[in-house]
Amino acid sequence: MRKGRFSEEQMVAIIREGDRDPVAAVAKRHGISEQTIYTWRKRFGALQASDVKRLRQLEAENARLKKLVAERDLEIEVMKEVAAKNVWSAPSVQGSWTRHDDSCVNVSGLSRVGCCCSQAMMRSARIVLK
Repeated sequence: MRKGRFSEEQMVAIIREGDRDPVAAVAKRHGISEQTIYTWRKRFGALQASDVKRLRQLEAENARLKKLVAERDLEIEVMKEVAAKNVWSAPSVQGSWTRHDDSCVNVSGLSRVGCCCSQAMMRSARIVLK
């Protein structure tokens, strides 16, 4: 993503300046178009500079949490797949490990560690079930 000339705090300050003075004068003073100020106003609305910082922090935290949930969902899917069939016994999967960027990946999309962990969990579940 392209880095703009103004930080979000500066954008909010320019919007507040545009609330006090005519938008055309503020736009000319900062070397931007009037439409840019209206776009920023639409984006940031009634936010203050401190609110913009908090919004950015919340967005970063939200993205991190979404990633964690996606990884957990993937782990659940892997466990379901392992429970449905033994991944290592399939002849098409045996010996089909490839090396990409220092990470071992199975052609089925499961990492070697993920498969081993899943197998260990399945073995322990079988022991418990017996």
